[in-house]
Amino acid sequence: MSRDTRAALGAAVAVIAVIILGFRFLGSPTSQRLIQSDLRTVQALNQLASQIEQKSKKSNNEIPANLDAFPASAKQDPLTRRNFVYKPKSKTAYDLCATFVAKSPDVEPQGNPKGEQWAHPAGDYCFSLDASEPVPPAPYYF
Repeated sequence: MSRDTRAALGAAVAVIAVIILGFRFLGSPTSQRLIQSDLRTVQALNQLASQIEQKSKKSNNEIPANLDAFPASAKQDPLTRRNFVYKPKSKTAYDLCATFVAKSPDVEPQGNPKGEQWAHPAGDYCFSLDASEPVPPAPYYF
């Protein structure tokens, strides 16, 4: 086997190894599409939470009893067009719930540090928010 043949074989093995490692760490293109669709859902929830916070500030720091006053597009998942679930818990605390097709990458939803407030598992999940606190920024790294 000539030196050129060995070099070409080594390069081919290296390329295949990098592709396999890429799929292993990043996931398949299908799983990345699911994660991106969940990101759009999280961003819509973030915008709705900001609107709830603004309405609360205009209403003596009291959250609305329901989302009837909000536009339909603000209350819906941008992909499924199903309404988000809104559950008031106290004068300022509430839950916003949605259904996700994939788990957030490498973050656990329970006991989140501030930067991972929007972490979620696959399936139905509720985020506990408080209108008296700033809405955590939506992630951009999915």
